[in-house]
Amino acid sequence: MSVTVLKLGGSLLDLGDLPDRLRPVLKMLGGDQPLLVCGGSDAADVVRRWHETHALDEEQSHWLAMESIRLNQRLLLTLIPDLRLVSNRAAAESAWSRGRIPLLDLMAFVSIEESHAERGTSLPHTWDVTSDSLAAWVAIRWPASRFVLLKSAELPPLKNLTQLANSQLIDRHFPQLASALPPTFWCAVREDDSFELQPLRE
Repeated sequence: MSVTVLKLGGSLLDLGDLPDRLRPVLKMLGGDQPLLVCGGSDAADVVRRWHETHALDEEQSHWLAMESIRLNQRLLLTLIPDLRLVSNRAAAESAWSRGRIPLLDLMAFVSIEESHAERGTSLPHTWDVTSDSLAAWVAIRWPASRFVLLKSAELPPLKNLTQLANSQLIDRHFPQLASALPPTFWCAVREDDSFELQPLRE
């Protein structure tokens, strides 16, 4: 089964017509089954402030940030009734078989997969890793046939992954995953209705 992992940037959650904007994106996937991963954005920024205010270590902040993503997941489930929260491959397959779109419980999936991952293949639990890299890791581990970043910002011209990370359009760890990723694309969905999948370069 061919699967496309779609990482929905948390910054898009303030769009009043978000469900309508997702429909044409899903149609672009052709015969691929969609697996949706939600980002953190404002919810995770609260944890960043706690990290600084309370001098939390990065391990503590990592898991609090993962919990913050669950708040965003609950919002998506409220906004889009066709979504089904899943934590593993079997649950996702069940959702697809019923014509539903699986929304990955990111914290649950990462926790399970890390417990089975070979040493050195898990992601660092630092602020260099945000939901961009977490979703990329999901695409690698699933494994997916394609990975799409749904973003607010347009993709700048002639930008490679390192330049995008330096511009804070993706996180700092993301370029290190590039060699293991399936074909990866950028889709800006905030300003324009004529969405397109733009390939990313290493």
